[in-house]
Amino acid sequence: MSRIWPSAAQAVKHARRTARAPLHWDPYTHVLSRFTFGPTPSDRRYLAEHGIDAWYRSELRAARECPGYQGNAKVAAQGPLLTKTPAQTRAWLKAHGNEYDWNAMDQLTQVTLGLQAWSRAQLFETLVDFFSNHLNVSNHNGDVWTTRHGYDHDVIRRHALGTFTDMLLASARHPAMLLFLNLAESTKAAVNENYGRELLELHTVGLVYSESDVKNAARLLTGRTIDDDFNYRYDASNHPTGPIAVLGFRHDNARASDGESGGDALLRYLARHPATASHLARKLCVRFVSDAPSRALVSAVADAYLEHGTAILPMITTILHSQEFWESRGCKVRRPAENLIATVRALGTKVTDMGAALETLHWMSAQLGNAPLDWPAPNGYPDTAEDWRSSGTMLNLWELHLGFADSWWDGFAKSDARHLYGHAPRNSGEAVDALTRRLTGMRFTPTHRAALQDFLDEPARTPLSQSTLRWQAAPLAAIILDGPHHALR
Repeated sequence: MSRIWPSAAQAVKHARRTARAPLHWDPYTHVLSRFTFGPTPSDRRYLAEHGIDAWYRSELRAARECPGYQGNAKVAAQGPLLTKTPAQTRAWLKAHGNEYDWNAMDQLTQVTLGLQAWSRAQLFETLVDFFSNHLNVSNHNGDVWTTRHGYDHDVIRRHALGTFTDMLLASARHPAMLLFLNLAESTKAAVNENYGRELLELHTVGLVYSESDVKNAARLLTGRTIDDDFNYRYDASNHPTGPIAVLGFRHDNARASDGESGGDALLRYLARHPATASHLARKLCVRFVSDAPSRALVSAVADAYLEHGTAILPMITTILHSQEFWESRGCKVRRPAENLIATVRALGTKVTDMGAALETLHWMSAQLGNAPLDWPAPNGYPDTAEDWRSSGTMLNLWELHLGFADSWWDGFAKSDARHLYGHAPRNSGEAVDALTRRLTGMRFTPTHRAALQDFLDEPARTPLSQSTLRWQAAPLAAIILDGPHHALR
């Protein structure tokens, strides 16, 4: 693999000459903020010692060593239903008192949060998050109470390091998607167009289709349904025949028995379509670069997608090699749940009861309107600053920051925020510098450090033994997390 770091080194020099790098810029914090759910001190040390190329290779190795939910064994243990079939899930629910309970969906949300916080395969988790939103099936939805976890495991996680073609094919046969977008109920007498429309508009080419394209896609895919145990099956008796044309794709569709293979041919065609490449590339650039990526970068990422047979990782390496990525510090804001998880990672908060800790993270993310996998519409959670920055969200996050810094929350260990110094500071100023470095990876500007000293109501030279930090360390840590340094992805 070619080196990533030269682009970063050039960007360091450029960032010093431009206003596009607010507050402070360092390549380690930048890459970790975008391709993990928040930097940790150990992440930064690894990058400083080994470089970004070695970090990227280690992330790919961890992802391949930790398929499914294996990125953290203690987290995975909280999701015993997540590897069960729909029938096994329903039987388990029935045996435990309610066959229509939402336990499996709750476990999926909580394990997802736990892996975002503590999986050793962080790059993998960011890709899982991206494609979960791109091919969204709302998790807490009564129609998918026995199938949504299987969709996560067998569609998104299985293919997140592979090709989009394989992921799309798996999605179009999964009971959760068929139920969520009504394809399971489509018949030749009453073709349901919901999946056909979202397949084109959201999953593949974007807004370049006609109503005829939607109708023909829906016709060709009709017959994909589920059996009584919520497993996928193809019902040829419900497949309408007749010629199909969708965005340049042609299929005779002469026999109902050929409908399933014809649908797969359409999906492969759409996955390789240049409009799909551009649509997917732009969304990836919005996720990892900026809210308004350049046409040139989007085009380069789309080219990588098409040149590598719809493989996902070449798009990521193209982004990482781009000058635009390395100059984009300050161009992304964390979504609320990401901010929450990044807080846990920055503080190094220890867990005393994993089940209770995951329940705590679940209600927190729900309170913020950003519980993973729960966006109700087919388009997935939005990912631009204007969608999330509000006074209400900010105040909620501030309260959560203080609670974590001051050890309020169930399932997490009690701790003294002064352990975050990492050494024994001689005075208040050194302690402030130690906290800012630990929580944000950077030493604050003199203006920002002065603001923190004003909060403590003491000069930086104050000996630590006389400092208000004896009881103000937790509130100070929370204020640092409340600021723009931590809010940026």
